[in-house]
Amino acid sequence: MNFPSFQLTALATLLLGSGSAIAEEIIGEHIVVSGSRFEQKLEDVTGSVTVITEQDIERKLAVDLQTMFRYDPSISSTGSGSAAQTLSIRGVGGNRVVFIKDGRRTNDGYAGGDGYLVGRSYFDVAGIKQVEVAKGAASSLYGSDALGGIVVITTKDPSDYLLNENSFAQVALGYQGQSNQMSVDITAAKDLGDLGVSAVYSHRDSEEVQNFTDNLPGYDAKSDSLLVKLEQQLDEQRTLKYTLDYFNQTTEQVITKGRQETEDENTNWSLALDYDSKAATAAFDQWHWQVSFSRYEQQSDQISATAAHTDYNDYRFEQDILGLRAVFNKKIALQDATHNVVYGADVDIYDTTRPRYKTRLLADGKVDFTAQKQKAFPGADTSLVGVFMQDNIKFANSAWSLIAGVRFDYYSLAAKNDDLYSDAELDDITESAFSPKLGMIYQVNDNLSWYGQYVRGFKIPPHDQAYQSHGVEPFYQILPNADLAPESSDSYELGMRFSGNDINVTLSAFYAAYDDFIDVAIAGVEPTFIPNVNKTFYQYQNISETQISGVEASMLMHVSDDVLLEANVAYVEGENKETDEPLTSISPLNGSIQLTTALGDIDWTAAWRFAKSQSDVVRDASGDKTTQGYGYGIVDLYASYEWQTWQLNVGVINLLDKKYVPFELIAGQSQGADFSQYTQPGRNFSARVSYQF
Repeated sequence: MNFPSFQLTALATLLLGSGSAIAEEIIGEHIVVSGSRFEQKLEDVTGSVTVITEQDIERKLAVDLQTMFRYDPSISSTGSGSAAQTLSIRGVGGNRVVFIKDGRRTNDGYAGGDGYLVGRSYFDVAGIKQVEVAKGAASSLYGSDALGGIVVITTKDPSDYLLNENSFAQVALGYQGQSNQMSVDITAAKDLGDLGVSAVYSHRDSEEVQNFTDNLPGYDAKSDSLLVKLEQQLDEQRTLKYTLDYFNQTTEQVITKGRQETEDENTNWSLALDYDSKAATAAFDQWHWQVSFSRYEQQSDQISATAAHTDYNDYRFEQDILGLRAVFNKKIALQDATHNVVYGADVDIYDTTRPRYKTRLLADGKVDFTAQKQKAFPGADTSLVGVFMQDNIKFANSAWSLIAGVRFDYYSLAAKNDDLYSDAELDDITESAFSPKLGMIYQVNDNLSWYGQYVRGFKIPPHDQAYQSHGVEPFYQILPNADLAPESSDSYELGMRFSGNDINVTLSAFYAAYDDFIDVAIAGVEPTFIPNVNKTFYQYQNISETQISGVEASMLMHVSDDVLLEANVAYVEGENKETDEPLTSISPLNGSIQLTTALGDIDWTAAWRFAKSQSDVVRDASGDKTTQGYGYGIVDLYASYEWQTWQLNVGVINLLDKKYVPFELIAGQSQGADFSQYTQPGRNFSARVSYQF
């Protein structure tokens, strides 16, 4: 592995050569909600949490999940630009990570090939205040789906914009070179006495994210988003908030006009009513409830032609979610200890459908069939009900703190009646589980603390895996499996945090054992009428045990008054204990280093992200090792300039124009395969300029 360390050194020397003082940077305290479902300091949370702020998004010119977490080595992504995206946290991803936006669950996804999870990541970064990623199981607070972690997205309220002002307005124009994206964001807020109003509108025009040689099939994409919030102050202690969140994206790809075309449209909208009260009672000091309704609709219209016929496909995925939740906080001060108790309940009701239709036109112009229903998986009605409690205990005259919590979840899944699946066994599934959590913090002194935690994770079988029932005759068939057991995990983490005047350091080691991990397996093989061709039956089944472990380290330090250094590194390994084979979802040793300084009024950041090749890889059917990937080092450069109410951010990504392939995109493939389609874009430029009225 050849890291371009000499190039990074030269670049850093150029940036740090000036004697200008960097704009004052404060290593501050993040306030998070992911660790306890109420606001607390990050230092009071057991377990690792990544925080991406609004300023991080602006300075690094992030436009989606992939660009948002580019410098976090423990979080990897598949998909980029307008394509379906998903996150993997410490090697666990897909629907095992739950997304929470402004308190409500976002829509499910379904397997779409190449590890992508179609149906998620369709939201805009405009208006985001903060994104938190809790690494590892969070089922004790957030319930099923949170087996691998949670992504908590918080958008700005009217009060965040106004800050004792009567009005706020901002216009931002942006360009992102990775996808040739042009964007405009318009934000406005107004104080109307007891009512605060804010609206954020964003429009984006973009293209496909190309590989290094620019030879992937192209497409055009457009998106529009609108986030409207109203904050009503009922009195000094009670607030109502109304939210409308809308996102629409269309992509069009034409490979051969009239023969190979695809048009996808994804629409996601939600309405929410939130109530907050600080009127204390004997049972709680403050409480919050929310009722929300979300609708997600995906429609994919495809034209696929052969010499004999042309197929017109209408594929859809639709999901409605009704959510109800209540969260209560109570602080109890006793002689020996202070208890911060959070408890509450969540109810989420899903209505999911997956209609697919095909119309076939023969080569002679005759219609073979019209709107014929196609198999995938039937719709499902899903109910999730959970109650939880967690107590954060600080002992008097002691350096110890204790965090103890438990959640009970009840889950039911019922397939919708559909004659298309009359020959499949689609039994209803009901499950329940307790998910406990136990954590401790030992405060050595004002600067140094140690923490440890145990968390029990729980994950319900997804509807698409339990009820998948389709195939291509006579070659393969995917069988439903109503006997799928829930996935569960026992995870442990030990860590250290040091926080000084000029430096923050975090070290952590983690281990997780997963029981009944769900993966696809061959359920049977039978001969067909074609000589030497067998029909293979696939089915999602439970794997008895899987293990993942690793270490992470991060540092944020003022090297001098002029230089801020940030460094992150992560190493993870995972194994299927049934086969003693490594997991393909594990990333190799990787990390990032960022140096920030100032030249005059301009803040500069040089960022280096690197990865090692993966030596421990799965073997193919012949017993040969699959690809180990390639190590790489990539340099990015950012600059930020503020003048009065103007702000300019620019960036050069892959400054040295290196050709590289992230291991996550090729894991499990043959060593001799052509990986050119997975190479990442070469040198590209991004910029954003904003003006505040």
